[in-house]
Amino acid sequence: MKTVLDRLSSNSFVWVCMLPVLVFLVVVAIAPTTLAIIDSFRDLSLTQFTKRGEFLALENYRDLIGGDETFYTAVWHTFIFVAIVVPFEFVFGLAIALWITREFTGRRLVLTIIMIPTMIAPVVVGMIWRFLLMPSFGMLTVYLNRIGLFNEISIFSHPITSFAALMMIDIWEWTPFVMLILLAGLTAMPKAPIEAARLDGASRWQILWHVQIPLLKPLIIIALLLRSIDASKIFDTVWVLTAGGPGNATEVISTFAYRTNFIKWDLGYGAAVCLVLAFVSLVVAALFYKVVSGQSAAGVK
Repeated sequence: MKTVLDRLSSNSFVWVCMLPVLVFLVVVAIAPTTLAIIDSFRDLSLTQFTKRGEFLALENYRDLIGGDETFYTAVWHTFIFVAIVVPFEFVFGLAIALWITREFTGRRLVLTIIMIPTMIAPVVVGMIWRFLLMPSFGMLTVYLNRIGLFNEISIFSHPITSFAALMMIDIWEWTPFVMLILLAGLTAMPKAPIEAARLDGASRWQILWHVQIPLLKPLIIIALLLRSIDASKIFDTVWVLTAGGPGNATEVISTFAYRTNFIKWDLGYGAAVCLVLAFVSLVVAALFYKVVSGQSAAGVK
């Protein structure tokens, strides 16, 4: 009898401890998601009095998937952005991590300086680069003008240069993040396989390709997954620098969703946009996990 009472009191204590977390999850996750699902089936707007929440069934989803060219443009831009910046960040991050692993004077100071871009808030990063690339007066623009670049137009006034600038800024900001993950793996890596390969006459490139990268594979997967997720929802830097322009040349998924919800105030359609993107993200993450787990299992065999 005493054991049963002790067990019940223990279970009650666990639930009391979990209650604040459960309440927090309901408030910040479950309730907003439920409200978004309900709103996605409604004709709801804060700027048009005719849209007062009438039930539309799947009409918002039909309009979004069936004929919204701006949505597909934003999806395409996001895909191109992720497909370019993430591989560059991985390559540069790996190169810097391999360099930092060597002992040299001022190593800690160099590592601290390299990590500064990642520690800055994305909004601040956008403001810094807007100042550096300001037409005629920006610190970097002055040097670009001296070599004959962007004398008559701003770097953010052309579709190609503005998109390329956003990608370079993202690479500058987040390469240290990838570097830090890979540096942790290189630091904790066992020395025996590397020494054995070196004794067998393997070159530095062979050691990297056949020993270090396979040992780093779990961390590489984590770094690529985290950066792909984060890059796919980039918003702050894009909005500060271009706001999706010129035209819609730099419109990405996040800016499209923000513009729909908080510029046009079309909340029903905006909820449908966010839910479609959430569903696609879950599908992509599930496929990624399946591929990675399958490769891991094959590697174990």
